[in-house]
Amino acid sequence: MNLLVGTTGFVGGHLVEYLFQQGEISKGVFRKGSHLKIMDTNGVQGMEADLSDHHSLHEAMEGADIVYSLASPMPDSDTGFMGPNTEGVLNLLEVASEAKAKVFVHLSTIDVFGFGTGVATDASPLRPANEYQRAKAEAERLLLEFSKRNEAPRVTIVRAARAVGSRDESLALPLLKMIEAGRVILPPGRKMSFIHPRDIAQAMYKAALGSSKTGGVFMVKSFDSTSEELARALMAAVGKEAEVKRQGMFSGSQLPKYAGEQLRASLSIGEQPSWKELGYAPAYDLKAACEEIAGWYRKEPWVTEGA
Repeated sequence: MNLLVGTTGFVGGHLVEYLFQQGEISKGVFRKGSHLKIMDTNGVQGMEADLSDHHSLHEAMEGADIVYSLASPMPDSDTGFMGPNTEGVLNLLEVASEAKAKVFVHLSTIDVFGFGTGVATDASPLRPANEYQRAKAEAERLLLEFSKRNEAPRVTIVRAARAVGSRDESLALPLLKMIEAGRVILPPGRKMSFIHPRDIAQAMYKAALGSSKTGGVFMVKSFDSTSEELARALMAAVGKEAEVKRQGMFSGSQLPKYAGEQLRASLSIGEQPSWKELGYAPAYDLKAACEEIAGWYRKEPWVTEGA
């Protein structure tokens, strides 16, 4: 039995779908007021719980062998980041240990290296530069410290590149809106690493079923692209033309602040030797990712209303 924490988020929803297609039985933790359609349509039993409430987590954890930890406020939200990513993650891990769960897979981000790195490698130092990045880095530290003291549950961390795919409201949706308006304005940047959320789901699933080593950290991506290449591939996929310009003093992009900073920083990762150990092979390249986004757009064209 899987327990998914963070099921109603962008990546969490894709993990729900991926596990359902693998024939996995899952429970999903949600907060009061969350939209539950993604769980209902993929056979996931919903459990209301709070990361700060041990009792509710114990109830949700009952019968779970594998815990997928994805809960975190989005970088551009005005919610505090440290609580959910430190006390919340540690509470979840402690309850998983008390409940005798076997595996704990946590989703992190290559942004823990900060925005001045350029290329992230296993040897790169973590240099988080803002509260969101510091919170994600601190979550990793707490998890790795726990894994040194405890053999169970087996802890694995998946550091994902910049996610882009259907239902992505911070990059894919703004790009679609700008394409609709006929002008795409992008911040400066170089080639960087992106990952489709279903490739994140694949990596987390393989991490759960694979290596017996606790404390493992895996960096994963789907493809490398400049923001302009991404925008033009998305235009081709949706069958629309738009002017592509770089952001200037008098031309603002519709991208949220953090997404713009990611594109400017252009963090990238090389192919990892650990992928072979993990059994990870990306299913999406630039074209496939944009075609998947275009399919979402054609199915739900109203997402760009107000463009």
